[in-house]
Amino acid sequence: MEKLEPYFPLNKSVKSGEIGTLVIAIVIYVVIAAVLGVLLGFLSGIPVLGIIFSIVSTLVWIYEVVGIVLAILAFTK
Repeated sequence: MEKLEPYFPLNKSVKSGEIGTLVIAIVIYVVIAAVLGVLLGFLSGIPVLGIIFSIVSTLVWIYEVVGIVLAILAFTK
């Protein structure tokens, strides 16, 4: 898990046993995913670049889900 910490800096703030830090991390991940999802959703409507933005949107979604899972694992450590 130490190798993944540079890619998910928000999870460093999650403390074991402190539910508030976990909730804040999850809310931040959800807000970022929502904003980027809406933005990339609009951009994916462009005919030529739509495929690229769809792929980027999927990769962002995967990053957010992995971030939430790692935050939960850091909380339960």
